Amino acid sequence: MEDKLNLYKDEELLKSENYVEGKANVTIDSLDADTDYPKGTYQVSRENENGESKKKDVPAFKTKPILVTGVTLNKEALDLTVGDQQKITATVAPGTATDKSVEYSSSDKAVATVDGEGNITAVAKGSADITVTTTDGNKTAECTVTITEKEVEEPEALNIETKTNTADVSAK
Repeated sequence: MEDKLNLYKDEELLKSENYVEGKANVTIDSLDADTDYPKGTYQVSRENENGESKKKDVPAFKTKPILVTGVTLNKEALDLTVGDQQKITATVAPGTATDKSVEYSSSDKAVATVDGEGNITAVAKGSADITVTTTDGNKTAECTVTITEKEVEEPEALNIETKTNTADVSAK
């Protein structure tokens, strides 16, 4: 029987692999990203052919973060009227990224503003680019917003009712 390299968490045996001389590695699977694991969270032992072994604490370690590779917006272009509001939504890739935080900005705040949640407000006629930027990696995506003036509607019909000193005008 060959020697075994065993991996434990508390008293539970997680893995047992054949020990190969000069290669004493065992992989700890399913760890959380960007997490500190204190000394003793895991233990290893080398079990000899007689089944004898002694556990040793794995030193403290920290896993690496899962980095952002890109960001997209649910809209690439929007047509709004002055006074309208519309929300755009950013999706960070990969979905398992450690830091999915983003910031929104407007290329022309006199035309369109955007808050930290992606809510756009059409301020004036014109065009503005709304950009979302990831905190991790500075990845960006853009939505072009085109804003038109509100159309003022003319009344369909006017009625005038005259009286002695006044005239009432009503519109539909």
